[in-house]
Amino acid sequence: RLMHTRGDLVPAIFPFISYVIALEPNEVDQDLKHLCTKTLSSLSRESLSEVSLGPAIDGVKKVVVSEERTVGCTWKAKCTALVYLQVMSFTNLYMLRSNQEMVSDIKSLLVTCLESSQVEVRQTAAMTIGGLMKTSLFNDINEVLNELKEMARTPLPKGTKKSQTDIREIWIRHGAISAMCALVESFPYSIPEWLPETLVFLAKYTRGNVMIANGVKKSMSNFKRTHLDSWEEHKGKFTEEQLIVLQDLLVSPNYYA
Repeated sequence: RLMHTRGDLVPAIFPFISYVIALEPNEVDQDLKHLCTKTLSSLSRESLSEVSLGPAIDGVKKVVVSEERTVGCTWKAKCTALVYLQVMSFTNLYMLRSNQEMVSDIKSLLVTCLESSQVEVRQTAAMTIGGLMKTSLFNDINEVLNELKEMARTPLPKGTKKSQTDIREIWIRHGAISAMCALVESFPYSIPEWLPETLVFLAKYTRGNVMIANGVKKSMSNFKRTHLDSWEEHKGKFTEEQLIVLQDLLVSPNYYA
């Protein structure tokens, strides 16, 4: 009943949201799982006051920054928290845009998740960044891209094998590259000003670590597929040097001719 109550009672719900998130992935008690899923779905679609938004974001933070050995804070719970955060942000865009401190908190949460040891958490965080960027929640996309590029440049220890996935430096680089790929795929039928340079940057990572390279190649393939029909119009947004890099990267040599 509290879930649908308007007024002063609504903010009282959100200090408990971290417990609902932590219990949602529960596979033992299906009734409990269903109840948590339904509750999170409903709460994520609530238009919140500024008084409620803070505790809602704090509830997500409590889950995603916890050590995975903490009871209830599994990687699945972290993914659940990120999905809730994305939908909640969509629902409350107007209120969030007027509070840059909350927007900064959300971005910090997502960057933290990009560095997770669990690949599923990194990928979910990347998709969340891609989805929120389309809403213009983050005022300056170039600022976000520069931060991701800096993370992607994280040097790997000497002797790192191409198949290795258990090193923190690889987690950071993979998370950043995955987020950049998600940004590219968030604009499947257009070429924003920042996209050509981003594709060229990603092209540097088609070799090396297998996990990272495969992610970039998949993103490039999706870019090719979604932009093929209007390529004559789109390619005017690229310089000759950028087109040469992409021509060498993609499978079809005639695609960028």
